[in-house]
Amino acid sequence: MLMILIFHLVFVGVLTIWLACVVKGRSVKGAPPALTVTLLALILCYAMGLILISMDPWFDDNGVPEFISWKYRWAWAASIAGWLAIVVLPAALGLREPVRIFVGEAF
Repeated sequence: MLMILIFHLVFVGVLTIWLACVVKGRSVKGAPPALTVTLLALILCYAMGLILISMDPWFDDNGVPEFISWKYRWAWAASIAGWLAIVVLPAALGLREPVRIFVGEAF
């Protein structure tokens, strides 16, 4: 459950740095592309985590099925997003260069 805290700290940190770059550059294009891809990958991870936990909102608590209400799904989604980010973030950053070459523009 430590991923709940780690994911939020990383997300807030990346968002703060991205917003500082946007303000400094006076445009969304002023932010470094790798930072923008990182922010979008973290948002995607959280969305996927929320979708996954909403598809099956039950968990097994010592043999008794427990329903996860909406007020707790947000925290469960953050935990799942933290684990998904371990895979999605390096993949997004690694695929950035091949996509840029294929498309032919800075991504």
